[in-house]
Amino acid sequence: MIEIAGRLAGGRKAIMAEATIPGWYPFEAMIDAHCGFPIRMPPSFRPTNTAAQAYIASDKNGILKSVRGNDFERLPTHRESTMLCKVGDKVKRARDLMSFAAYVWLIGEAEDVKRDALRARDEFIVEVEVEEAAE
Repeated sequence: MIEIAGRLAGGRKAIMAEATIPGWYPFEAMIDAHCGFPIRMPPSFRPTNTAAQAYIASDKNGILKSVRGNDFERLPTHRESTMLCKVGDKVKRARDLMSFAAYVWLIGEAEDVKRDALRARDEFIVEVEVEEAAE
């Protein structure tokens, strides 16, 4: 099998790699590769920062009544974030990638990223109105 519409790895992997490896431009490299041009590599392919994606979970099923701690920009290593639900939405206890309440992408020194990932999870509080069981 040959993929003729090749793409970079899913999610934000390429974007995060570009942000952590000086001189690496994965989107340009993909175009060069498809066009048959030599791929330009940085002299050192070593990341200068750590990147992480933190999965922010709801721990309950029901209707989302309120959220606290979703101001992820307060975290020093915050790069980007997205909420996957809003007040009034039906939420599920996180069990797979699409049942998380939010994703947060962090870039910085390893210890700072680890600290901020823990803070993003620990300080994210949801109030959920539990749905009655169907009869």
